[in-house]
Amino acid sequence: MDCKSLRSHIVDSRFYRSGYSTEEARLIFCDLRRMQRWLDVEAALATSQASLGIIPLSAADELIQTADLHQLDLNEVSRSIQSTGHSLIPLLSAWQQVTSSQSAAYIHYGATTQDIQDTAQSLEIKEVLSIVERDLCLVIQELIGLARRTRNLVIVGRTHGQHALPTTLGLKVAVWLDEMLRNGERLRESKKRVLVSQLFGGVGTMAAFSGLGLELLTDFSKRLKLSAPRTAWHASRDRVTELLSYMAILAGGLGNIANEICQLARNEICELEEPFHLGKIGSTTMPHKRNPELCEQVVVLSRLIKNQAISGFDGLINEHERDYRSVRLEWASIPESSLMLCCALNLVKTILKNLIIHEEHIAANLDKSACHVSTEALMSGLGSKTGKPKAHELIYDVAMKSYASNRPLRELLEENPDITDKLNPNELAELLNPENHIGIAPKLAEITISSAEEWLASSHPEDLSESTCPLADKHGECTLQMET
Repeated sequence: MDCKSLRSHIVDSRFYRSGYSTEEARLIFCDLRRMQRWLDVEAALATSQASLGIIPLSAADELIQTADLHQLDLNEVSRSIQSTGHSLIPLLSAWQQVTSSQSAAYIHYGATTQDIQDTAQSLEIKEVLSIVERDLCLVIQELIGLARRTRNLVIVGRTHGQHALPTTLGLKVAVWLDEMLRNGERLRESKKRVLVSQLFGGVGTMAAFSGLGLELLTDFSKRLKLSAPRTAWHASRDRVTELLSYMAILAGGLGNIANEICQLARNEICELEEPFHLGKIGSTTMPHKRNPELCEQVVVLSRLIKNQAISGFDGLINEHERDYRSVRLEWASIPESSLMLCCALNLVKTILKNLIIHEEHIAANLDKSACHVSTEALMSGLGSKTGKPKAHELIYDVAMKSYASNRPLRELLEENPDITDKLNPNELAELLNPENHIGIAPKLAEITISSAEEWLASSHPEDLSESTCPLADKHGECTLQMET
C-alpha cells in the first residue's frame, strides 16, 4: 500500500470523513483551489488598477489570461515554498514565468501578501456561509414541520432529569426552532461584518496605490462582491473571532438538539429515536444495540468546533501593524470549524427528516407519571380551598410517602381525608389529568412556527446546486496533477 496517497486528517479520511465533513465543503478548502483563488484575487486587483489607470490595461488583460493554475508548474511551486518559507512568492514567481516581462512587472502591484490571502479567505468564508445559510434554512423547515405535527402531543416535561410537569413535544421542538431562528439572525448580522476585502499595503497606509487607494479598494471589493472595510485589519482579527464564535454557537445549538434526542432515546424513556435502517450495527458484542450514533456525532462535532473558537480569541492579540501568527491559526481553525459545521448541519437535517417518534411510549410514560406531573395543578386546585402553603404541605407529605412506600400517588391521595374532604372524585380526576395542564403550549408553538415561516420567507439563500470546483472536470475530479 502506498501510504503517500492516503489522508492523515479525519476530515479527509477515505473511510471516516463523512462523520466530520462533507464533499461540498471540502471542495472549498482544496489547497489547489485556494491557490487559484489567490490568483483570482490578484487578477481582480490588476483589473481594478487598470480601470483607474494605475497599471496599463494591456498588462491587466494578459494577467487575467495567465492567472490560471493549469498553466503553472505546481511541483516547482511546492518545492519553492519549502525552500523560501514564503506562502505566496513561489506562486507569484511561477505566474511570472508564463507572463511576458512587460506584464509580469505589474503582478501583485502595491499589495502585500496578507491583502491577497485575507481577501481570498473572505471568499472562502462567503462560500461556507452560503452552505450554512442554506442548510440552516432546511433545518428550520424540518423543525417547523415537526413542531406543527406535534404541537398537541402531550409529553412528560423534565427538569433536573426528573419528571416535572406536562408539556407538548411541539413546544419542545419550538424551543429548538426559536434558537435556530436566532442563529439565522446572527448569521445575517455577522455576514455584514465578516465578508470584507483587504487591500491596504504593507502597514495599512495604501502608500503604493498612487493616491487612489480608496477608489481602488471600492472597485476591487465590488468586483469580488465583498464589502470594503474602513481600515486595514491585518492585525485586527475580531471578524474571524466573531465567525468562529458564531460557528460554535450554532454547532452548540445543533448539539443540544441531538443530545436531547439521545437522552429521550434511552431504553427506559424511548420517546424519540434517530433514523434507523436494517444493516446499521450498534455493537460487535451486543447484536441488539441501536445506538444513537448520528446524534452522538453531532455532539462530538459541536465540541470540536467550540475548541476551534478558542483559537479565534488567541488570534485577537497581535503585534504592531502585522503579525502572521493569528493568520496561521486561522488557516487551521476556519477550515476545521467550517467542515465540521457543514457536517453537523447535514447530520441534523437527516435526523430531523426521519426522526422516529414513539407515541405509544410517550403515552405510557405520561400515564405512569400522570399524578406526579399534575401536582402543580392539584396544589392550585386544593390551595383555592386551603391556601397554597397548606396545599403544598399536604401534597408534599403524600408524595414523599408514595416514594418511600412505592405505592401509587393516586391511591394515597384518595385515602387522605384532608384532600378528599376538599375535592370530590371528579374534581380530583380532572386535576390529575395531565392533558388539562399544558397551559398555552400549543399557542406558543404556533407563534414560533409563524415567526419561523416569516423569517424563511425573507431568506434567499444562494442556490448552490450547481456549485462546482472550477478546477474539477465533469466527474468532479481535479484536472491538476502533482507529484506525490
